[in-house]
Amino acid sequence: MIFVDSASTDNTAAIVQSYGVRVLSLKPEWKLTPSAGRFVGSHYAGGEYILFIDADTLVYKDFLPAALEHFRDNPQIGGINGWIDDTSESGELLTDVEERFDGVEDVKWLRGPCCFYRREALEKAGSFNPHLVVEEEAELGLRLVKYGWRLQIIPIPMACHTRCYHGQTLQSIISTCKRDIISKRLGETTRTIGYAFKEGFGLTFCWLRLKTTIVFLAWIGLLFLCLLLPKFLYPGADFSILIVLGAVAVFRKKRSFSQTLLFIPSKILNFLDVLAGISKLNFKSPSAYPLDVIEYPSPSPKHR
Repeated sequence: MIFVDSASTDNTAAIVQSYGVRVLSLKPEWKLTPSAGRFVGSHYAGGEYILFIDADTLVYKDFLPAALEHFRDNPQIGGINGWIDDTSESGELLTDVEERFDGVEDVKWLRGPCCFYRREALEKAGSFNPHLVVEEEAELGLRLVKYGWRLQIIPIPMACHTRCYHGQTLQSIISTCKRDIISKRLGETTRTIGYAFKEGFGLTFCWLRLKTTIVFLAWIGLLFLCLLLPKFLYPGADFSILIVLGAVAVFRKKRSFSQTLLFIPSKILNFLDVLAGISKLNFKSPSAYPLDVIEYPSPSPKHR
């Protein structure tokens, strides 16, 4: 077990050490992202399979045996997810976060809170890109698929993830926006898009991860077109029909009036996020990220 610490300033590393876990600490002057932690950890891990777990995630005990068996029976599989339960900070189960399947299903990417990869696949396609702050899982997934690996979800509960920023309430959407501004995450989606185009699957990435935003913008564009065109070029009811059709489409997806209303501000923020990142389109090789971490000696564990 390896714990990658992003240059924390509290006693996190000491607590982890007390359990006999190997601690690798990134240096504060480096770019600190979850992706960087996974990148560094994967280079220090020595196992045939690598399970990445975020700090806000708990793994269900029955997942690993089933996933290992699936890996061994299917050598072409590069990564596996199971079902991930997402909860708010209050413990309320969040819906509409992921689609669940009754059987094994091929996917293009694995969710980041908990994801399980074959080491050989990570070595051949490259691990997580340490320079990415958001959507790093999708970029890695498409890269693995590009190199011929398959990614699958198996119908087994995998983990429970506490999701502080979920976009299912107006308060959460506002909090997400504030966090992105304060932590300078705003615009990082565009950097990921740039790396995706650099790898040759930019359009696939945009459709896979920004499909609803793209369709929403197209819908807004049609509405504006109706307002700008002379009335003799279109029936007067077209504008109203477009609004109703768009609202019905969102409602069918969200199954909730409140979620339908929240869809609009969330997609506007997604669009602004992409626009804000145009200045961040600079590319660094993942191999340029340093690996000379600070490693703490592990004392004898208090617990097993």
